[in-house]
Amino acid sequence: MMMKKTEHLHIAISCEYLGVDFCGWQRQENAHAVQAELEDAWFELSSERIVLIGSSRTDSGVSARRHISSFRTASSIPVERIPLAWNTKLSPGVAVREARIVADEFDPRFDALGKEYTYTFYLSKTRPVIERFQSHHVPQKLDIKAMQTAADSFLGEHDFTALMDQGSPSPRPCRTLYSLILEEAGPFLHLRVIGDGFLYHMVRILAGTLLYVGLGKIAAADIPEMLRAGERRVMGPTLSASGLTLERVFYKEKLFGRDRWQYRDWQAED
Repeated sequence: MMMKKTEHLHIAISCEYLGVDFCGWQRQENAHAVQAELEDAWFELSSERIVLIGSSRTDSGVSARRHISSFRTASSIPVERIPLAWNTKLSPGVAVREARIVADEFDPRFDALGKEYTYTFYLSKTRPVIERFQSHHVPQKLDIKAMQTAADSFLGEHDFTALMDQGSPSPRPCRTLYSLILEEAGPFLHLRVIGDGFLYHMVRILAGTLLYVGLGKIAAADIPEMLRAGERRVMGPTLSASGLTLERVFYKEKLFGRDRWQYRDWQAED
């Protein structure tokens, strides 16, 4: 008598997590990672061992609003109930927001076409308390107009070696930034960046460079030549991980909403 083969579904999930609670997304020995907590919580919920494939390996202290990952499961839990069920086993620092069935060939990492990040500055003479783990404190007055002028120089396709710290696993330093906007909101200044990929610490160095422009330590007019020179030492500092949030990951087709890639090649004609 032949045994019926167990059917496995391929499920994609969208997660939100607070970076200060974790050493990063990827599972590590002797450190608390998002991936490990999710996988262990699923086992506690369903008695099934899974391996999550993630769209991005965020660094220690970096938060995420819509991190995408996927896994294969034989669990009988209805897909629409997965977020609520899973969240009963998770700590307050992480939550599964949405879940859906995806094609067997879907790969959250290699199918991603772009990402959106936000880096948040807290502009006040006094330090933040509630927001201290989600922003970078700046007590000095900034020239925000000069910062936006400098930001425009980073748009487009460039070799971003100058915005890459040592230890980057990527052999491809050329990336394209499609949108780079500074938004003021009360004591906050948000730097919103959309690109087809990012190098090691790239957004945090970009934020540090724009901060130095705002402080008058770097001239906005010098940015294009500094970028072409490709030397990390001439750019601004690598700012704290606490100010950085992965907002969303983009794909060819809509996955969970507002995540369909709508940008053309930078050099493409209208």
